[in-house]
Amino acid sequence: MRVTTGTLLMVVGGLHQVVGLVLYRGPLWEMASAGVLASVPEDMGARAAAFWFLVAGWGMMLLGALARWVERETGRPPPASFGWGLLGLGVFLVVPMPVTGGWVLLPLGLLALRRAHRFVKALPGVPPEFLEGAHHVDVKTVESELSLREFVARLMSYQPAWVTALFTVRGVFVRLLGLRQVGVPQPRRLRAEDVPMSRGATAAFFTVRHAEEERAWVVGAEDSHLDAVLAVCVEPGPTLPRRFHVVTVVRYRNWAGPVYFNVIRPFHHLVVGAMARAAAGTLGSVATSGAPTVHR
Repeated sequence: MRVTTGTLLMVVGGLHQVVGLVLYRGPLWEMASAGVLASVPEDMGARAAAFWFLVAGWGMMLLGALARWVERETGRPPPASFGWGLLGLGVFLVVPMPVTGGWVLLPLGLLALRRAHRFVKALPGVPPEFLEGAHHVDVKTVESELSLREFVARLMSYQPAWVTALFTVRGVFVRLLGLRQVGVPQPRRLRAEDVPMSRGATAAFFTVRHAEEERAWVVGAEDSHLDAVLAVCVEPGPTLPRRFHVVTVVRYRNWAGPVYFNVIRPFHHLVVGAMARAAAGTLGSVATSGAPTVHR
């Protein structure tokens, strides 16, 4: 099995602890001789430095263990945000203190980003042209025994009252950006046999751009500020349940695109994640990933 990003982070945390035990052996021995209890002074002396050095190492090991568990349980890498977080932490460490082991977090962050990117590009059934030039891509993964049509029908039929309320709030927000929302979408029950599979057919406010039975269903919506694509793809295989990936691809068209999407992004993840769980018929968690692609 390939070494996971989480495993590498655990190794870094372990090496961090070994270095701390060697560099701070004097202060640590003083703490042990003082009985450990209340042996770290409030001022940032050598003992406090040793204490927080080891705390940071334990934190990296715990974070690595969590990432490793996610990777092995879901069969997918951590989201791109994890890689960006590692890069950000590395920069935060090396800028004020160039002589530091924080440099190792930079290649780890780049590796996490690369693996997240490759995972998205390898999703079954989604033609590469729908991912090229995207400014944002995220993936929600669930498991279900449904057919693709049944899954899509349940996905598109999900609109509880709180989602309708969010559409109402969105209508106010988009007007502030000079955009418009034509009414509030009303809940509708879509049957599996009524799921449109022909290119150019409409599904709510989306238009079908690509569809393959038991493989992928890709729809899109265009506006003046951005172009959005929603794709549902299923991993082929005889065993049940199968994995369904709900993919969102966003391309900005002008300045309002990133402003709009970054404001609604938390709600986007909340709504799409709930849609995926409802479609799968589970109240459990949904695995999330994301990866940036090269801008056009």
